[in-house]
Amino acid sequence: MTWAQTTDAAELWHRAGPWLGEHPVENAPLLAEVAHLLATDTAPQGLECGWWSDDSGVVGGAYVRAPRHDPLLTRMPRAALDELVPLDARPDAVGVPGVVADDVVQAWAAAGTRLTPTRSFTVHVLEEPTAPPSCAGRSRIAEPADEPMLHRWFDELMAGLPGDPSDLAYVVDDPLAAGGLVLWEVDGDPVAMCSRSRVLADTVRMGACYAPGGEAAYVEAAFGAAAVAARRHARHVTVLAATGDEQEEARLTAAGFIAAATRVLLTARGES
Repeated sequence: MTWAQTTDAAELWHRAGPWLGEHPVENAPLLAEVAHLLATDTAPQGLECGWWSDDSGVVGGAYVRAPRHDPLLTRMPRAALDELVPLDARPDAVGVPGVVADDVVQAWAAAGTRLTPTRSFTVHVLEEPTAPPSCAGRSRIAEPADEPMLHRWFDELMAGLPGDPSDLAYVVDDPLAAGGLVLWEVDGDPVAMCSRSRVLADTVRMGACYAPGGEAAYVEAAFGAAAVAARRHARHVTVLAATGDEQEEARLTAAGFIAAATRVLLTARGES
């Protein structure tokens, strides 16, 4: 039983792709990262990926650590976790499926590192088509000519999210290139955007939604249109929301999403 590590997302996908696809909704954040990395010509500095195989060579676990992000783990046997701990004995935080959160805490505790659950996220998956938007306007797929505007919107969005490590390439440039960024227009003027990840394992993850005027109805319209567009390309259209956020839960339910899995952020540095 052993871990193999690489800085090549294509090698990870070749070796562990079938395993990652066994629980696509639960692994949606990790699949979105891998899909983006597969479309990137050069691996970003600091990227680290790994997969665990049992004695017969069958993959039973994987992780991805993107630059400036906490590592994302799949579910895996306790034996795999015990072998993973020495590779990163004192992580700041790890993102894990809820079903293995206790095992992860115990594995690192045995090595002297206390990890504490600080955030829980529910992965929702689109079950029914979203209802038509309640506001005026229409949707369209963003085009290369929209790039300068979208870059400005990204800067505005990030200004309100200090400490968020999201990259322009992941939020805007890659979805734009892949036809995965939707604009909502009113009288021909863009008023909101919503992006999604590339498709991998028949799964996409909904990305950033933003309206420069802060109009919630426009954000919802862009989100709904982007989800409908994503459903044409992938079976599993996913979005993460803070567990216990009743307002967000109601919003997603109204949009046709249902709760399907849980992921937990375990941190060694308290609230982040």
